[in-house]
Amino acid sequence: MVSISFLFGKHQKKGLTTGAKSVILMSHLGRPDGSPNAKYSLKPVATKLSELLERDVQFLDDCVGEDVKKAVEGGKDGQVFLLENLRFHVEEEGKGKKGDEKIKGMPTSINQGRS
Repeated sequence: MVSISFLFGKHQKKGLTTGAKSVILMSHLGRPDGSPNAKYSLKPVATKLSELLERDVQFLDDCVGEDVKKAVEGGKDGQVFLLENLRFHVEEEGKGKKGDEKIKGMPTSINQGRS
């Protein structure tokens, strides 16, 4: 699993896809206040990344949960996965908004998410 800045070149491209069963990329974008916001989705990044890597990048529409776990465990032959924006979960930032209401992640969830 790699947390990555998507500012990388040929050297990193080769390193991402050499010999791995699968490659799981995760990142964050913007300040969506701990809630999903299409404006900050990483889905367009997956399309561009597929072009840059010259291979399929499977976009997963979340970054946690059983569906994500099942997908990445099934990866093979260097399959590249891009998880949805980590900041769509309040645990990533520790606080956020839900409508007009300010919300906070539970300390145990925040610590678990950061380990």
